[in-house]
Amino acid sequence: MKISDMMQIGKAGEYLVCADLILKGFVAYPSEQGLPYDVVIDTGNNLLRIQVKTTSKYKKIPQRQKESYAYIFNIKRHGKNNTTRYTKNEVDMFALVTLDTMQVGYIKNVDMPDTINLRVDKLKNTYYDEKGMQDYKNVIALSGEMTQLAIGRQLGISNTTVSRMLKTNYKPYKTNAKYFSDIIRNGEWFYEI
Repeated sequence: MKISDMMQIGKAGEYLVCADLILKGFVAYPSEQGLPYDVVIDTGNNLLRIQVKTTSKYKKIPQRQKESYAYIFNIKRHGKNNTTRYTKNEVDMFALVTLDTMQVGYIKNVDMPDTINLRVDKLKNTYYDEKGMQDYKNVIALSGEMTQLAIGRQLGISNTTVSRMLKTNYKPYKTNAKYFSDIIRNGEWFYEI
């Protein structure tokens, strides 16, 4: 992707954030170039500085054995060669924008990791841990009616997996991963910052 295309994507994100905030009832406007924040919001009580991070679409998460997709945002670094971290004195919150869905989510600076992967809402129930939870529920439901081998065949999972799930100390893996919709905020949220 050319640098000018990346700049246009970033600019589109900034304008979407301004529109989102204005529609929530706030005064919002883009900041000047060269500042550590992109948008300013006036809540009536405070001026808040927002750094905007934009992605055009969800991507495959690298270094995963199972194919998995997310909106990936590299957040906490800026400046030449991305060597400087955003501080609480520079940025109050981050706005994350997905251009494919035209959605904006917000996270306070103090709550933001260096990189964040947010699950894609339209892919809900296809992620490995979610499928494992559903398989576990189905195995337990069928365990009184069928043999382990029959359960595995019916559900399309291995006999070894069925056997492991039926052990008394088995606990299905559940991640604390968030979906993009988990960071979409209503107008009241901004008064807490």
